[in-house]
Amino acid sequence: MAARSLIAGARPFGASWQQTMLRIRDPAASLRFYTELLGFSLIHKYDFPENKFSLYFLATLPKDVKAPKPGTKESEQFLWTMPYTCLELTHNHGTETDPNFHYDSGNNEPKRGFGHICVFADDVYAACDYLEKHDVSFKKKPDEGRMKGLAFAYDPDGYWVEIVKRAESHKQERFTFAQTMLRIKDPEKSLAFYKDKFGMSLVRVKHFSDFSLYFLAHLPVDTKYPDPESDEANEFIKTFDFPVLELTHNHGTESDPNFSYHNGNTDPRGFGHVGFLVDDLKAACDSLIADGIEFKKKPEEGTMRNIAFAYDPDGYWVEIIQRGVTFM
Repeated sequence: MAARSLIAGARPFGASWQQTMLRIRDPAASLRFYTELLGFSLIHKYDFPENKFSLYFLATLPKDVKAPKPGTKESEQFLWTMPYTCLELTHNHGTETDPNFHYDSGNNEPKRGFGHICVFADDVYAACDYLEKHDVSFKKKPDEGRMKGLAFAYDPDGYWVEIVKRAESHKQERFTFAQTMLRIKDPEKSLAFYKDKFGMSLVRVKHFSDFSLYFLAHLPVDTKYPDPESDEANEFIKTFDFPVLELTHNHGTESDPNFSYHNGNTDPRGFGHVGFLVDDLKAACDSLIADGIEFKKKPEEGTMRNIAFAYDPDGYWVEIIQRGVTFM
């Protein structure tokens, strides 16, 4: 199918997708997995001993971009101004010493919601062999199940990490952060939220007999891209150096008034939120409030005045952060 060209529009309040947050039990194990095995770089770290938690921010940066030394004022400013999307790992102190403690992957009934993160690899089979040699276990190997050529590994907390093939024309000989997947009840509402409120572009749509996938990204303004339902779009998203937000709709949920997904912030906890940087936090939140969006935390509430948390249509937390903020 030939693709008509679409053009990425402006982003409200300069919004850019900045993070996906997961809670982790043991930072030593998680940092080894993501930095040593998957090649993420530690961008910045915060310790809040008085509140008994630490935050680790990791990203797969473009090869020509070098971040400042983690833990410095320079790395903090890089983190809160960069145009890249990172993985925020939240460690609540003491969980690492409790052998019975675990977080939930988001894929267990009846509390499903968050699905997985995903990385690109040049060769999925070689990537899985490499990970298996380093004692990584798998939910699905490339030749298992209906969908061949992709895999799902487990990270140290049991979160699913999908591994998919990058476009042949964009080989990089490394892993790169490719997506975050959330299950949604009503695609019409969720697409409007992420497109209209945060300026994401719908770059790919895939329909199956009982579910549909919607892929959204923050493309540079005025970028031309193919029709999301075209064959060209399927190849287009495999060339990205940045992740997409994959929204998974299981057909029929939208017509069930009693159906809901679990947002990961009540038991069983695990996934925390996605987050966006904006140029003007107050103005962005005032606009969302005027549009009827509900908030977990408004900027003026609590001790951290430079962040807010809104609810998306499924109740997932969406952090909104003042670009250039400092907590040091």
